[in-house]
Amino acid sequence: KYVHRCCVFIIVVIILVNYLSLPAKAYSTNDNSSSIHNGEDNNGVILRTRADGTFTISQFTDLHYGRASNDYYTAIFQGVLLDADKPDLVVMTGDSVSGYNWDKKTPGWFAGKWQALTQPMIDRNIKWAFTLGNHDTEADLNGTEIVRLDQQFPLSLTQLGPSDIDGVTNYVIPIFSYNVSDPIPVALLYMFDSGEKDCQGVSGWGCVYPSQVAWYKQTSKSFQQKYNKIIPALAFFHIPIPEFLYMWDHGYSMGDMEDSGICCFSVNTGLFAAFKEMGDVVSVHCGHDHSNDFYGDYDGILLAYGRKTGVSAYGPKDEMRGARVIQIQQSPFNLSHWIRQEDGTKIESQHQITHAPEQGPQHRFCCDTIKAKMWRVRVKIVIGTIGVTFLTLIGCCLFVLYKKGLLYKCGREHP
Repeated sequence: KYVHRCCVFIIVVIILVNYLSLPAKAYSTNDNSSSIHNGEDNNGVILRTRADGTFTISQFTDLHYGRASNDYYTAIFQGVLLDADKPDLVVMTGDSVSGYNWDKKTPGWFAGKWQALTQPMIDRNIKWAFTLGNHDTEADLNGTEIVRLDQQFPLSLTQLGPSDIDGVTNYVIPIFSYNVSDPIPVALLYMFDSGEKDCQGVSGWGCVYPSQVAWYKQTSKSFQQKYNKIIPALAFFHIPIPEFLYMWDHGYSMGDMEDSGICCFSVNTGLFAAFKEMGDVVSVHCGHDHSNDFYGDYDGILLAYGRKTGVSAYGPKDEMRGARVIQIQQSPFNLSHWIRQEDGTKIESQHQITHAPEQGPQHRFCCDTIKAKMWRVRVKIVIGTIGVTFLTLIGCCLFVLYKKGLLYKCGREHP
């Protein structure tokens, strides 16, 4: 009977430990507020393909301007990248400035950094657009003020998004044909503000909120109705969607995943599902995780990290800094991409390392979310439970032997 009681006790302990280790389910409300208008246009510039039907975009991500000694080299690298590919547009996907480096007292600090990071484009007469990251607004300007500052530059195409949805840098830029008589856009570039920390009250990283998703869907629908066709689109934002994680764990991808994980939205707000529903987005481009540069096809849509561009802050771990370059071909529509490195060398997409489904450790959850933290806690609890169970079994066995007098006999027989 002693053994029976010990077993019952152990089973109860294991059930309680595992129950307490389950993460709480997070519930969120769905904000259906939206706007079909596109915010404030900037400078009235119309982008067009080149005569050969191509349009080239250099993605600068995580420039992290904020330390003068490092900024000097980042500017040099930007120049090398721009001279190598001569892009028609630069898209900066967040954390262009390390706002946390502001000393809390120097006036005009952010403006000075912005002048420095845009100077390589200004020197080469290359237009740019940007979307906010999670560190840009940590200095002396908020998101709206940063956009207003940037709009003072004639080469900027950045827009202030609708005021009735979440985020600031939510807007779309159409690219038209070199043939001015063709009124239909060749492609659309959607910019999204992916926020900073937490999403809908759930701890972790920011996200594109449901109100922004609704804005995208209505904007996409309006383009389809206006031109009576689906216009191919590219999406740019800072924090990756959870589908990057799913693709790495269960699909084929190319490139490196050398960061601590995939720090995606703490809540999957359905942005990827909206892309699939509308049928226009062909590629998604993000940053945020400095040592990740992998890409792959996930359910028919290209998901691609940029290569970290800036010298400040960590990463990339074992690679040079650089940029992902995306080239659009008008007819027939096609999209190609590659990585240009800080020394001017080019890494073709197919030459990056291939990662097979379920190869290596699975990440399961977006890093720094409640589920990711709870998973680590559960692993520790399970290990602890095994240890406690083992010790309890030994204790039970010793207790049974003691009650039956076997321990005494053993001692007598083996002096």
